[in-house]
Amino acid sequence: MTVRAAALLAVLVTLLATGLSTGVPAYYALAAAAGALFCVALASVLLLIVTVRVRAEAAARRAQRGENALMRLRVRHWGLLPVGSLTAQVRTASEPETVEITCPAIREKERSLALPCPHRGVYQAGVERVTARDVFGLWRVSRKVKGCSFLLEVTPRVRRAEPLELGAGDTGPEARSRSAEDNASPSGIREWRDGDELKKVHWKLSMRRREIIVRTYEETARPDTLILVDLAPIGALRGQMLAIEDAACETALAAASAQLRAGYPVRMPLSCSRPVEVQGAQPADIARFVEALTQAPFDCAYPYEQLLAVEMRRMQRTGGAVLVTARLTMRVADTAMRMRAGGLRVRLCWITEPRANEGDEIVARLAMAGVEVHRIDPFAPFS
Repeated sequence: MTVRAAALLAVLVTLLATGLSTGVPAYYALAAAAGALFCVALASVLLLIVTVRVRAEAAARRAQRGENALMRLRVRHWGLLPVGSLTAQVRTASEPETVEITCPAIREKERSLALPCPHRGVYQAGVERVTARDVFGLWRVSRKVKGCSFLLEVTPRVRRAEPLELGAGDTGPEARSRSAEDNASPSGIREWRDGDELKKVHWKLSMRRREIIVRTYEETARPDTLILVDLAPIGALRGQMLAIEDAACETALAAASAQLRAGYPVRMPLSCSRPVEVQGAQPADIARFVEALTQAPFDCAYPYEQLLAVEMRRMQRTGGAVLVTARLTMRVADTAMRMRAGGLRVRLCWITEPRANEGDEIVARLAMAGVEVHRIDPFAPFS
């Protein structure tokens, strides 16, 4: 019931009281008209809200952050009495929206809606509730809608990033075992070419064939790149928190894409409530990283420093490391410097607003130790 309905009810009671006190038939007629209007409006709203059927379909259940996802809304009702409007409360990837729909009885009405997708993640989108109003504005009745939603995946965008070049001298423990691996992996033989090493000559076979034959070896796999994302909860307002999460995921995705396109295998362990490790060796594998970073929640129960300490114990074939965090502490900096001292190429991506002199001392120490430090502004325009 709206304010108008309450006012009409007060008028109806007043007319009845006046008619009873004066005995004038006109007051009874006016009271009957007001009562009929009151009942017809209520009946039309109830019939509409009971018979309405709403369906929501997604043209595509995946969209990139910053784009709009298209949703088709189909509405049909069997209310034959005059009705006002039907309002649907739509859940989107951002704030809920209210959509007003005017549709005739029996026939189905279709409407396309563009759902904004400002932040990455997996969201339940669709229609939550419908509200019916009569043509006189006396009644407003709403009910929840079940089975009218779908999962919408908003993937992070790929930022531009330069690859972390890994050379033979930047492969940590692998550099000490490279020669042993090559000598233990012969793959075939071929004729001598200028520039071949004498230690690769197959002397017995060369004397038998009376030409110089050299051994060939399997190429050692290129060193991989370890990408470590800080997935601990971020203490900030919701808008700021989502922006920082987006920047962290897009920075990690940019690093993975750059390394894969440069020919370096990538390993990305995601330590959260549903831990997973994503691996890839070619550009086509970037879809795995997009999928994992889209669904990764920032709810890790362990500090980022503990994650770094655990990963340092299994860096046997790691040639470089990319650290992505919104919290730059001395413990994180010390771990990054130890990685660099162990022969790894290290890049630290710090998600932070550009503030004067904040963290300059830690950044200077990292730079002196040979660690690349990139400051990422989570609120900067996308590039």
